[in-house]
Amino acid sequence: MNAQAQEFDAIDREAAVWVDRMNRPLHDAEVAAEFDRWIMADPRHVESYARFQALWQSGGLRHGLEAAQADPEGFALAGEGEAPDWEIPNRARQAWKQFAGFAAVALCLVGLASLGARALVSETSYAAARGAARDVLLADGSKVRMSGGTQMNVRITPWSREVALQSGEAFFDVAHENLRTFTVNTGTSRVTVLGTAFDIDMVDRETRVVRVYRGLVSVDAGAGRQWRLPAGNGIEVGGGRVRSLGEVRGDHPGWIDGWFDADDTSVQQLVQRLNRGSRLPVVLDDPALGSLPVTGRFQTSDPEMVLEALAAIHDLQWRKETSRYVLSR
Repeated sequence: MNAQAQEFDAIDREAAVWVDRMNRPLHDAEVAAEFDRWIMADPRHVESYARFQALWQSGGLRHGLEAAQADPEGFALAGEGEAPDWEIPNRARQAWKQFAGFAAVALCLVGLASLGARALVSETSYAAARGAARDVLLADGSKVRMSGGTQMNVRITPWSREVALQSGEAFFDVAHENLRTFTVNTGTSRVTVLGTAFDIDMVDRETRVVRVYRGLVSVDAGAGRQWRLPAGNGIEVGGGRVRSLGEVRGDHPGWIDGWFDADDTSVQQLVQRLNRGSRLPVVLDDPALGSLPVTGRFQTSDPEMVLEALAAIHDLQWRKETSRYVLSR
């Protein structure tokens, strides 16, 4: 066997071990980090892992293992009656014996190799139209409730779960796993969890509001700024500012039921909330009105009622036009 063939053989053996490890009961983050380093070190690792994972999940594996157990000697590969002598745990050695046993049967599945890494990766884009929320069930079992006007891209692999939230607001009810983290990237911050329920609101180009309803999340705003938020807590990050929010109650955000809890929140943020669900958009006659603060519970499913409340709080006026609501002094 030449050097190149030996190298590919070694990669396949490592991939077989990793398939065995990744299909066991869930492990801790150290295993995930170790696997992530291995899978990203060489494109050939991804391709080899894809082949063996596809074989693992195929019916051919089950039949091959049954045949190998019934007649181990007759099904062993020539010259490979024993597990290869490399430094891996006993269970991994047993995994390689199993792979050697079903290799003959797996030959009929060789076409699966052409699937490559794409067989392992799920990438999907989602969007919710303005004025209409959308429920999404992800490939890992996590549930996402998207508010009107929200857009996101989701990428799920055997070693990671990643969401790129591009606009709007979304409530994530994450399927718990001890191995794969679930990360939401909003451009200016990243929220990472293992299994929890939390809400992210992209208020503007810089401001992000995170509220935690179950479990624990890590919020990373870059430049060494990182916070750990347990259930019942929230944070607003943006423009170099950090503001701790009031107590987060319940098991989901109020906007799902048509309400918004403002805690010294700007009128601009409240209007933005209205515009995600309202048939007619609300515009400010004077942009300076957007900086006015409001506190209270507002029924955003009824924009006219909210406008009445804003008018009373700050001595403002509003009017309904053919295609919009206008809030003015």
